[in-house]
Amino acid sequence: MQSEATLPAKEAELTTFPSKGAATIGFEELLGGIRFWRVAHLIGISDLRHRYARSNLGQLWLTVSNGVMIAVLSGVWSLLWNQPIHQLAPFMGVSVIMWNYLSQMLLECTLVFAGQAHLYRNQKMNFSVSIYSVIYKNTIVFAHSLIIIVILIVVFQVPVNWYFLQVVPAFGLTWAAMVWSGYLIALMCVRYRDIIQLITTWLTVVFFVTPVMWMPDFLAPKHHWIIDFNPLAQFLEILRNPFLGQPVSSYTWLFTSVFALGGGLIALAVIGRYRSRIIFWM
Repeated sequence: MQSEATLPAKEAELTTFPSKGAATIGFEELLGGIRFWRVAHLIGISDLRHRYARSNLGQLWLTVSNGVMIAVLSGVWSLLWNQPIHQLAPFMGVSVIMWNYLSQMLLECTLVFAGQAHLYRNQKMNFSVSIYSVIYKNTIVFAHSLIIIVILIVVFQVPVNWYFLQVVPAFGLTWAAMVWSGYLIALMCVRYRDIIQLITTWLTVVFFVTPVMWMPDFLAPKHHWIIDFNPLAQFLEILRNPFLGQPVSSYTWLFTSVFALGGGLIALAVIGRYRSRIIFWM
């Protein structure tokens, strides 16, 4: 049994070394998950193998289905809107691929904590590993879809210029934004399961007000705010334009940078405050 004389010393020690702030804990949570990159790799690869088990084409089925859909939609939309197909097809093709990439990551984050709960009940590991596995897996799927983009560039003679180098900061900002936003989505959905349906519905609505199936030029200037304040539309532009040989506006770079980096700083405090409760919600 401890003597009463030792209690003031312990209280002084706690006062001298205060607990970490929520933002610091959140930063360590996201940074610590990188140490388990091998686990994130194995989770992503295992999920892909399980999904396409006993399939001859495997992941290429997504490439084939996307290619067929893009070809049919480009032809129909070209006739309906009386637009030249050599302009519409590359735009629509790259837009559909990038939209699928972004939306699929967000959708999978809604279920990732609940679906991978067994990993955290048996060992101590950062929850951000699950978010990294979602980003990693969907990036592999996106890499297969690059075949379609290359075909569109060659067939419709899309210019390949120095703007293509924009893909490097574009994906960097996208991944940075997806880490903290995916974590927050997973956090909310594991606590309140109804949010899963809410996000699914929200993505369906946002799809129609995002320039995926239509070009931004089709929108009247007075209604351009629909795109200017739409985060998914802005990230879609920085991912799409480099593949089309087009520059990205300075406003879009500023918006996505503030969203990815500034939003991340705010999200760190939320992540740090609630990360310890996730295991009880799984």
